[in-house]
Parts: sequence; C-alpha cells; structure tokens
Amino acid sequence: MRFVTERIFPFLLSQSKKMFVEKMFFMLAISLFVVHILITLVSCISIASGADSEAVMPDPLDTIYTPFSVILLYEVYLLIFYLPRSITTYIGKQYEIITLILVRKLFHDIPMFSEQGSFNSDNIVHLLVSLGGLLTLCALVYVFYKFAGKKKPRYMDGTEKDYSSFVAKKKILSVILVAVFFVLFSWSFRELYEIRFHGTDDIMHAIREMTDTFFNDFFVVLILTEVLLLLFTFSFSDKFDKVLRNSGFIISTMLLKLSFRAEGNTVIFIMLAATAFGVAVLAIYKMWDVKPVEKE
Repeated sequence: MRFVTERIFPFLLSQSKKMFVEKMFFMLAISLFVVHILITLVSCISIASGADSEAVMPDPLDTIYTPFSVILLYEVYLLIFYLPRSITTYIGKQYEIITLILVRKLFHDIPMFSEQGSFNSDNIVHLLVSLGGLLTLCALVYVFYKFAGKKKPRYMDGTEKDYSSFVAKKKILSVILVAVFFVLFSWSFRELYEIRFHGTDDIMHAIREMTDTFFNDFFVVLILTEVLLLLFTFSFSDKFDKVLRNSGFIISTMLLKLSFRAEGNTVIFIMLAATAFGVAVLAIYKMWDVKPVEKE
C-alpha cells in the first residue's frame, strides 16, 4: 500500500507529471489535427482532379473533431488526477467532460447540416436545443464550482477518524483508474483496425465510434468508483451529509451514463437533469449544518 501511494502515485499523478501529460496531449492534438487536414486536402485534390468522382467533397471543418477528441481524453486524465485531492472537483470534471462531449457533438452536427444544403425544421429545432442545452450546462457547471468553493459549516462530533488513511485509499483508487484508462482506451482503439478507410468520413466515424465506446465503458467504471468512495467515506466518517452527497453523486453519474444510450434531444435533457441533480445535492451538502443531538 505504501509503495503505491509513495512511489507509483507520484510517478503517475504528481503535479510535475500532470504538466508533462498536458504537453503530451497538446502535441498529440496538434499532430492529429495536421494529419487530418492533410488527409482532407489530399482527398479534395483527388476529387477535384476526377480521380475519385464518386466521393463527396469533405468539409475542412470536420477536422476540428479530431483534436477535440484528444482534449476530451486529457479531461479524463484530469478527472483521475483530482480524485485523491477533492471528490467535488472529481465530480465537477465529469460535468466538464459531458459538456465538452456536447460541444464536440455540435462540431459534428453543424458541418453535417451545411452539407445538406439547407436547414429543415427538424435540424433547426435540434440545433437550438443543442445550443440552449450547452449554455445551460455551462451555467450549471459554473454554479457547481461556486458551491464547491463555498465554505461549509463544520462541527465535530467525535465520529471522524484519521483522514490520511482515507486519502491513501483514494490515491490507490486513482492509480487503478489510470490502469483502467489505458486498458479501455486500448480496447476501443483496436476497433480502428477493423474499419476500412475510404475517405475522411470514415475517419470521423472511426474516431466517434472509438471515443463513444471508451466513454460509455469508462462511465461504468466511474459509477463503481463512486460506490467505493461512498464505502471509503464510512471508514472516515459516518455523517449523514457526506453519505447524502456521495450517494447523490452516484445517481448523477448513473444518469450521465444513461445519456450515452439515448438518442436525439433526449441526450441533452438527460445531461441537464444529471448535472442539475448534482448541483442540487452539492448545494444541500454545503448548507448542511445540523448538529448531532447531545446525549443527556
């Protein structure tokens, strides 16, 4: 246990390692962005010259989708990074990820609408709902962090135990999540080898399928992680407000997981419901100042 917390954890999730990973993801995003642009350029030249007359001219705006997918993966790393430091920030990162997933979806939908030549009523409604949902999600994340920074009334009733052991358990859990991250990403990445590429649309489809599979599986892991955090909380404190907060966060993450199976505008409504529920739970937790009944 000490080997994990004192050796492996600093190697994977220290502040200096975070800066290295940030640079690595930045370079990866730039590199893949340039590669996607070059593939799109070659495809456009091929179609314009008549070498591939049956193909559809690709939209250069589609290339935005690729680096943004890398940014989403970096957000997952940040989520793991903040787990042993703050459970609230750990949950907030999940809301950031779901918001960025919606942003990435807009990067996919808007060029697709332009390819259709004109907006029909269904497309307009879908776009307006997506834009309104995105703004609302951003506002909810802002409110969540506002409540996270609010000081909570504290009282000591003798039930709280050594906090250092609780932090050690979270560090071990974060190290496990790093391993799970690489396993799930490798498993979803293998699907690229099963796809035959015939154009830039196939690249978009492959990236979307790969990341959707990854996030769908990873959010299942997050639900199980939060159940463990709830159990770990009992080893540190049996206060009802902490149990209520962590239980509420589990429900919120389960709703976020449900959004991956939904279709159309239902996806956005479930995202909003999950985030709003998490904000409400945190608000109640921060205001909770009920003191235990003294024994006579």
